[in-house]
Amino acid sequence: MIDINTLSPEERKVIEARRAYKRKWREANKDKIKEHNRRFYEKLAQKSANGGVEDEKEV
Repeated sequence: MIDINTLSPEERKVIEARRAYKRKWREANKDKIKEHNRRFYEKLAQKSANGGVEDEKEV
Protein backbone atom coordinates (compact mmCIF):
# COMPACT_ATOMS: atom_id res chain seq x y z
CA MET A 1 0.00 0.00 0.00
CA ILE A 2 1.19 3.47 -0.79
CA ASP A 3 2.25 5.67 2.13
CA ILE A 4 0.21 8.79 1.42
CA ASN A 5 2.18 10.83 3.95
CA THR A 6 5.08 11.05 1.50
CA LEU A 7 2.97 12.27 -1.43
CA SER A 8 2.02 15.74 -2.57
CA PRO A 9 -1.41 17.03 -1.48
CA GLU A 10 -2.79 16.61 -5.02
CA GLU A 11 -1.66 12.99 -5.26
CA ARG A 12 -2.98 12.32 -1.77
CA LYS A 13 -6.45 13.61 -2.75
CA VAL A 14 -6.50 11.35 -5.81
CA ILE A 15 -5.55 8.26 -3.82
CA GLU A 16 -8.00 9.04 -1.01
CA ALA A 17 -10.81 9.56 -3.55
CA ARG A 18 -9.98 6.24 -5.24
CA ARG A 19 -9.97 4.42 -1.90
CA ALA A 20 -13.28 6.01 -0.90
CA TYR A 21 -14.86 4.98 -4.22
CA LYS A 22 -13.63 1.38 -3.89
CA ARG A 23 -14.81 1.20 -0.27
CA LYS A 24 -18.27 2.42 -1.29
CA TRP A 25 -18.39 0.00 -4.25
CA ARG A 26 -17.40 -2.98 -2.08
CA GLU A 27 -20.07 -2.04 0.46
CA ALA A 28 -22.74 -1.91 -2.27
CA ASN A 29 -21.61 -5.11 -4.04
CA LYS A 30 -20.97 -7.60 -1.27
CA ASP A 31 -22.62 -10.37 -3.30
CA LYS A 32 -20.20 -9.88 -6.21
CA ILE A 33 -17.20 -9.93 -3.89
CA LYS A 34 -18.44 -13.06 -2.14
CA GLU A 35 -18.95 -14.87 -5.47
CA HIS A 36 -15.54 -13.77 -6.77
CA ASN A 37 -13.82 -15.01 -3.60
CA ARG A 38 -15.71 -18.32 -3.80
CA ARG A 39 -14.56 -18.92 -7.39
CA PHE A 40 -10.99 -17.90 -6.54
CA TYR A 41 -10.66 -20.31 -3.63
CA GLU A 42 -12.43 -23.07 -5.56
CA LYS A 43 -9.83 -22.75 -8.33
CA LEU A 44 -7.04 -22.61 -5.76
CA ALA A 45 -8.29 -25.80 -4.09
CA GLN A 46 -8.57 -27.56 -7.46
CA LYS A 47 -5.07 -26.49 -8.41
CA SER A 48 -3.76 -27.75 -5.07
CA ALA A 49 -5.60 -31.07 -5.50
CA ASN A 50 -3.94 -31.53 -8.91
CA GLY A 51 -0.48 -31.16 -7.44
CA GLY A 52 -0.10 -27.53 -8.44
CA VAL A 53 -0.86 -28.17 -12.12
CA GLU A 54 -3.68 -26.18 -13.68
CA ASP A 55 -6.31 -28.02 -15.69
CA GLU A 56 -5.98 -27.67 -19.44
CA LYS A 57 -9.28 -26.65 -20.97
CA GLU A 58 -10.31 -27.96 -24.35
CA VAL A 59 -10.73 -25.33 -27.00
